[in-house]
Amino acid sequence: MSEFFIKIGKEQVCVSEEIYKEYYKMKRRERYLEQDIKVGRIAIDSETETVDFVPSKEDSINRLIELGADFEDDQMIEDILCDKATMLILQEAMAELNEKEQELIQALYYKELTVREVAKEENISHVAVVKRHKKVLDKLKKYFL
Repeated sequence: MSEFFIKIGKEQVCVSEEIYKEYYKMKRRERYLEQDIKVGRIAIDSETETVDFVPSKEDSINRLIELGADFEDDQMIEDILCDKATMLILQEAMAELNEKEQELIQALYYKELTVREVAKEENISHVAVVKRHKKVLDKLKKYFL
């Protein structure tokens, strides 16, 4: 099996093939949106011996910012990419958990129950829930290292 790496900041991170492909699709799209269609070009007509400037099809984000455009969502593309990659890794990791482990994560993080509430629901001690929670987190951490 091949290993796939993406560069995040200065660090090479090992990822699944799915994340690798998605990352490079996004990088290519980013380059397309920021450079390829954003710059004008010069068109030379050899028959009429004229030179024309063809403006870009779209405004670049940099030009719009220079003109004072305000964007509500100032989250950088790299942050969005990292969030998406993290979510894909988390989904993959969650799929590897058994049903009880998934239910514990759902209860603590999605339903926002406390450890004591989960313990009461399952009729076990809160210490047992804390231990199970730690084991599940240790399993999940392996996917992010």
